[in-house]
Amino acid sequence: MHTPIKDRVTTIGKGGRRFWLYPAKFHGLWLKRRQILAAVLILFFFIVPWTKVNGTQTVLLDVAERKFAIFGAVFWPQDLIIFWFYLVGTVILIFLITAQWGRLFCGWACPQTVFLEHVFRRIETWVEGDGNQRRRLDKAPWTLTKVRKKATKYFLFLIVSSHFANTVLCYFVGTDQVINMTFSDPRENWSWFGFMAFVNFLFFVNFTWFREQFCLIACPYGRFQSVLLDGDSMIVGYDYNRGEPRGVLRKKEKRDKGDCIDCNRCVAVCPTGIDIRMGLQMECINCTACMDACDEIMDKINKPRKLIGYTSVASLEGRNRRFFRARTLVYTGLFLALFTVGSVLLVNKSEIIIRMVRPPGASFTLNQSDEITNHFQAKASNKTPEPITLKPSVPEGYELVAALDPWVVPPQETVQNQIFIRKKKDNFSNTGKESLTIRFYDGEAVATEAKITLMGPKP
Repeated sequence: MHTPIKDRVTTIGKGGRRFWLYPAKFHGLWLKRRQILAAVLILFFFIVPWTKVNGTQTVLLDVAERKFAIFGAVFWPQDLIIFWFYLVGTVILIFLITAQWGRLFCGWACPQTVFLEHVFRRIETWVEGDGNQRRRLDKAPWTLTKVRKKATKYFLFLIVSSHFANTVLCYFVGTDQVINMTFSDPRENWSWFGFMAFVNFLFFVNFTWFREQFCLIACPYGRFQSVLLDGDSMIVGYDYNRGEPRGVLRKKEKRDKGDCIDCNRCVAVCPTGIDIRMGLQMECINCTACMDACDEIMDKINKPRKLIGYTSVASLEGRNRRFFRARTLVYTGLFLALFTVGSVLLVNKSEIIIRMVRPPGASFTLNQSDEITNHFQAKASNKTPEPITLKPSVPEGYELVAALDPWVVPPQETVQNQIFIRKKKDNFSNTGKESLTIRFYDGEAVATEAKITLMGPKP
C-alpha cells in the first residue's frame, strides 16, 4: 500500500504516475446511516421521472422546448429571473453548509460518492473481494478466473451506467418520449441516442477508472473548500492530543503512548487514500469511513470511541467552537433574501403569457380602402394544467383578424398565431404610432393582456 504524503495528492506520484486505490471493506454505524441515505437518494433519482404532478412530469428539464417543470411548477424562458434567484440562493446555501458543516454534502449526498461507494464499489467487492483481494487479482497473470471476474464486473457496471444514462435522458426529454423512442427506429432520434450514449460512456469511464480523481482534480467544489472553511467549521478530524504519540500495541507492555496504535486502518479504508492523522487535507470528503474503522479498532483495544470523529480545528486546539460567525450570518441572510424574492416572484408569476412580435418586412401596409394593417406573430404559452381557448378583443375603431380563431392552447405548451389589426387611415394618429392593449378572453374572463404599438404613415 502506498504511504500517503501531505505535500502532494496521495494518488499521484512523481512524474504523474497514478497509484490505484483499493479501499478495504469495513462496517460501522456511520456507514449504515450513509447507506440508508444513499438508498433513498438513488431511489429518488430513478423513480422521480416516472411520477407526475398536475399532469406534468415531476422533474423535467426540457431544453429543446425551453420548459422546466419542477414539482408541479412550470418555468419558461421568461421566468429566467426566478431561476436566477433560486440558483444564486442555492450557491449561497452551499457556501453556508460548507462553512458550518464542512464537506458534509461530499461525503453523504454527492452523486459521485453515492454511486461510487454504494453501488460500484459494492459490486466490485461482491465480484472481486476485499481491497487486498482486488490488489492481488490486478497483479496476478491473466487466467480464466481473472477474465471471468473482470468481465462480470464490467458487465454489471455497464448495466448500471446504461440505466443511469436512460434516466438522465428521461429528465431532459420526458419519460413518455423516451418510451416512444425505445420502440421506434433509432435513426429517427439519433441525436438523443447519441446524447444517451455519451452520458453512458462518461458515467462508465468515471466510475470504472477515473473514480476518486474526479473529487481530487475535476470537482470545483473541492477547490472552494480552503476558502470556505475556517477554524470553527465541522470536519472529520483526528484527536492528536489523545492519539499522540502513537505506537504499536504489544501485549504485556506498559503503554505510555497515546490511543492510536498506528494500525493504519483509517488509511486502508479511505476512498481518497489520505491519512487523516496528517490534519485537514483538501482530499478529505468527510465520508466518515475512517471514523467507523477507528471506532472498530478502539472497541477491540477497550479504548473510547471518537479518536477520529466530527470535530473542528478550534475544538482540536482546545477552544470552544463558535456556531454563529460573521460569514455564516452573512450567508444565511443572503440565502434567505434570495429565496424570499424568488418565492414571491414564483407565487405572482403569470400562468398565461402572450408574446407579440413583428415579422421581418414592412412595419405596416396600406390597402386601397385606406386601411392600415399591422401584422404580428403571437405566441401564447399556457403554464396551467388545463387547455385554454383564447379570444382576442380590441377596442372600438379597430378590427382584429386572427388565423386561429378560436385560439386553443393545450396545457404546458406554446402555440403560435398570426394576428392582423386594421384601422382607418383617417382615424390614425398623426404621429404615425399608436399604443394598443389587446385583451385575451378565456370564456367570459380576461386571461391576459398584451400591449403593442401600431405603426402607420406620417402626415
